[in-house]
Amino acid sequence: MSKTTEGGSQTLGRGLEALTLIGESAAPLSVSELAGLLGVHRSMAYRLVKTFEQYGFVERNPAGELELGARLGALARNVAKSLQAAAAPHLATVSDELQMTALLVVFDGEAAVTLSTAEPRLADATVAQRPGTRHPIDNGAPGRVIRSMLNPEGYPAKDFEFSHDEVIPGLSSIAVPLLLPQGKPAAIAVIYPPLERDRHHIAEVLTVASARISASLGVRS
Repeated sequence: MSKTTEGGSQTLGRGLEALTLIGESAAPLSVSELAGLLGVHRSMAYRLVKTFEQYGFVERNPAGELELGARLGALARNVAKSLQAAAAPHLATVSDELQMTALLVVFDGEAAVTLSTAEPRLADATVAQRPGTRHPIDNGAPGRVIRSMLNPEGYPAKDFEFSHDEVIPGLSSIAVPLLLPQGKPAAIAVIYPPLERDRHHIAEVLTVASARISASLGVRS
């Protein structure tokens, strides 16, 4: 491998690592924090960020901190279109019935990724979750569902997983497994403010929707 090719591979790898760090961080990162996590000089991190901003992969919040940009959400929406098409009406039904934001979450080989969402149509206010958002499978209800599917001996499956104040501060989540072709791990979930709700009822609604999505994809439990 030539030095030029090797240098290009290292730069690409560092850029992908930077996007992963920004996406998986529990709170928006500053450029200095990103540089520290990458182990590079701040000027290098700044150049990476400027490139990401140019292509819409990273945005800055009002405080100047880094968040994943809308372009990644657009890319995520173009992934697995058949799965999204199969899930969309059932996520909408769950969202309207429970008056909560419903999520389709898949495993990308490293993390849990929100592939698509549905928000209740008649709610006065909703909780948004951007497609393309990633978080470790050790955190959050959907992540732990996927973790159990990947390693059922180490993490025995439950009827549903519940989490609070993990992936999104102040919010609760309930998730159930979603069976996909070729055994790919996935979950459907809802996120909602910390209100007293019947978790078992929520899980039942999600489980029915999960079975219907799987059936539409030709997967039988």
